[in-house]
Amino acid sequence: MRLVATWSRWAPCAGVLGFAFVAAVEAYHAVRGGPGLGSYAGLVAAFVVVESVVVQLVLRSEEARLARELRTARTGTAVARGLVVQRRARAPFFARIFSTRLGTAAVLVAQADREGALEILAASSPLMRGGRLDALEAIVDADLERATGTSVGLERSVERLREMPPLGHREADLYRIHVLVKAILEQGDAEGAEELARKLEESGDEDRGVYAAWLRVWFELDEEEGEPPWAPLGEGRLRLATLLARAHGAEKLVEMLDARVASVARPERQ
Repeated sequence: MRLVATWSRWAPCAGVLGFAFVAAVEAYHAVRGGPGLGSYAGLVAAFVVVESVVVQLVLRSEEARLARELRTARTGTAVARGLVVQRRARAPFFARIFSTRLGTAAVLVAQADREGALEILAASSPLMRGGRLDALEAIVDADLERATGTSVGLERSVERLREMPPLGHREADLYRIHVLVKAILEQGDAEGAEELARKLEESGDEDRGVYAAWLRVWFELDEEEGEPPWAPLGEGRLRLATLLARAHGAEKLVEMLDARVASVARPERQ
């Protein structure tokens, strides 16, 4: 499933460049005179073919870049997130026209730079709107609401994210879960945490299981009676959860995860 490199986006992007080239040829003809526009038909056709291929390649490259940025927003260290922002700032003008800022905005929110994220979203290219990108933007907006730190912002963020259907794009869906779990942790909603943790466990996905570990350890869900009973948290998953929590500066969560790792590892070594 693609968010950027879709046929519905490729056509208008290629069309914009093709129209701009034809307009430039017409302007040249008007200033310099000479043969009519029809005499340039071969040149125009060749340009349209070449630029269509180039635009498709650029969109595919942007698709991969967006996935990397969403992954960095979730799992990257502060240094890695800083490098992403720097690379975006140095991007050439042509690349900015055909690039979405949503991944960079997600990274900036993870860097606790909410104002920077709002600023970069305001400068988004109009060609990078519509389709599934609008759904991803709604997730970024929910992350921005979560980042306000207010009870109202957290409640609205959780409500919006719970109502959103999956996008069918792995990194975007994992980013939605990431934001939702952080909002629930900050909100302190134990009941909502248990419901979400069970869904994440049922998925059988390793990345989702890490977020289930966050919820289970933070809210001490394993200590409560419930049906069905929780499967034991393995040391490997707990260590991954600890690394992810440390990357986001969640020191209290890291402390609780470290304690759980110690309790799990100790019996195994005896």
